[in-house]
Amino acid sequence: MRNLLLIFFFATIASCSTTLSGPANLETKEITGKWQLTETLADPGDGSGSWRTVENGRVLEFGEDGMVFSSTSFCNGEEINEAAYEVSEKMISSNCADKIFTLRYELKEGSLFVYPHNPACIEACGSKYRKIED
Repeated sequence: MRNLLLIFFFATIASCSTTLSGPANLETKEITGKWQLTETLADPGDGSGSWRTVENGRVLEFGEDGMVFSSTSFCNGEEINEAAYEVSEKMISSNCADKIFTLRYELKEGSLFVYPHNPACIEACGSKYRKIED
């Protein structure tokens, strides 16, 4: 009986997967791929801001390695087209002119929403992307 329990125990351990399948891994799979900017949100300061359609918006490509590449620069005045992203923090960060520029993101209803982390906008602002390629 004891041998049977040991065999069952080792068989159970051997059948366990060593890959992570927790929420962070699932979110990495969700965000990896190419996303195109479709709408922007800007508020003039009176609360009347609304999402506005963007034609041929920039493309963000999230890799499984924690890097994101942009078809346009992440920084004003510098041509920096790559940044790092952290799934657990839902943050994108890039080194712009010796200053770390951070954005926060969220996946909601099949869209990717990106917002300045530190209020770069006095009023509401943000970007909305749709996935164009896995």
